[in-house]
Amino acid sequence: MARLLVINPNTSTRMSQKIDALVRDEVGATAEVHVVTSDYGFDYISTRSGVAIAAHAVLDAAAKFIVDQFRPDAILLACFGDPGREALCELTGLPVVGFAEAGLQAAAAEPGTTLVATKGSLWCEMLGELVQRLGISDKIAGIRSVEHLDDGRSIAKFLAATAAEIGASRIVLGGAGLIGILPEVIATSEVPVLDPHRIAIRKAVEMGRSAGHSKAVQPSPQTPVGLSRALCTLLDRRTA
Repeated sequence: MARLLVINPNTSTRMSQKIDALVRDEVGATAEVHVVTSDYGFDYISTRSGVAIAAHAVLDAAAKFIVDQFRPDAILLACFGDPGREALCELTGLPVVGFAEAGLQAAAAEPGTTLVATKGSLWCEMLGELVQRLGISDKIAGIRSVEHLDDGRSIAKFLAATAAEIGASRIVLGGAGLIGILPEVIATSEVPVLDPHRIAIRKAVEMGRSAGHSKAVQPSPQTPVGLSRALCTLLDRRTA
């Protein structure tokens, strides 16, 4: 059974509870699930500085869990923006799956193009940058914010109309804050909607089952200053 560490990059324990429920619903008895919440940062990440702080916070959260408890088989980064994902891979040597990367790559593997949606214009900008880094710009027809809408039916109607307008074959709607209404959006949308959160969960469990995905971690060539004990330990250095 794969041991899955799920990290909520924001500080909301209420959101962590929703994420925990979603992950357990998806994996059932196929994985051992451990959800942790970032110790510092913001309860909702809405700025680039917030994303940078969250990236540091997830490194600390992973280090604390690994040093104080055990090394999981895979890490799920529970944010549709994946703050710190690459650094977390480097730090731990473990497979790290993010909501955004997993959902975008799954959509890009399908025929036609995809409309991506989330809450917040800044997140749309950053998702556009992630799309470019992943090299799938030709598969993404557009990225839209649904921050002006509150209920699932309205979101479904808006996104279906937008998808039809830009010629997208499907929709990826992501964001931990949207987990609760996503089933309604999927059920009422006239255009197929992919759930990037469940896609990422399944991918993380699958990668966790494959021991070959783990990599040897190289010690840091420099001595860190002012970092947490756990993070220093995982970097193979200790503070004085």
